[in-house]
Amino acid sequence: MCSSNYSQPSVSLQKPNGQPPNLPPTDEYGGLLPQLLVEPRMCQAGWGISWITKAFAIFKDQFLLWLAIGVVYLIIAMIGSSVPVINFIFPFLSFVFVGGIIKGCADQAVGNELRFDHLFSAFYTHLKPLVILFVLYLVAVIVAMIPMLIIFGGMALSLAQESSDVAIAGMVLSVLLVFVLLFPVLMAIWFAPALIVLHNIEPVQAMKMSFKGCLKNILPFFVFWLIAPIIMILMVVFTLGLGILALLPIGMITYYTSYRDVWTDQPLSAL
Repeated sequence: MCSSNYSQPSVSLQKPNGQPPNLPPTDEYGGLLPQLLVEPRMCQAGWGISWITKAFAIFKDQFLLWLAIGVVYLIIAMIGSSVPVINFIFPFLSFVFVGGIIKGCADQAVGNELRFDHLFSAFYTHLKPLVILFVLYLVAVIVAMIPMLIIFGGMALSLAQESSDVAIAGMVLSVLLVFVLLFPVLMAIWFAPALIVLHNIEPVQAMKMSFKGCLKNILPFFVFWLIAPIIMILMVVFTLGLGILALLPIGMITYYTSYRDVWTDQPLSAL
């Protein structure tokens, strides 16, 4: 009788160099965390509304803490825009606060604890890239404004020569140019803070990815910007103005909800 001592070959969980493999990150329960897609998802147009409703759901789950975060940020912004010297520095830090809020959204969305200090958390982790992002944004805005300033100069000259028709045409053209030139800048910024703080993407690459993600989702963004102002007005009217305290955090949470749908393998709108 022939005996066999066959045993199943072992499988190594180490790389050839002896290092552990790069496994996808998981939450405390072993569930996979949202992973960054190679290419942005083309979302359904109706998901633009979902970005608002999902943001409201995140806000509602911790509404007192979100209100506190929103109020404190509003106070900081008011001080930062009115105190000399600080009013020059604060704009450069604005994206850092946004990054911290996005980190808070990400933690809460996967079942972790939302903390008040999330508002300041990006100062410790992504200060430099978020400041660089603002500088790039500022440069892009200045470049986009140059044609508008040229047209405004021509309009002023037309007014001086009492050519009102030319002046009015110049004004209309300048307004259209502001929209056409600044809209791509906003597209390049929308997803960039989330890509930086959640995936450590470099600022320039984050802006390119953000623009690509927005360009691929023009329809849901159109729905989003069509519905969002209506909801804002209704919230303010029906809460006698108190709803404005909730608008700031909810608005900033939409950065995260839209990012989850467009750039991760776990879109919130599909849940």
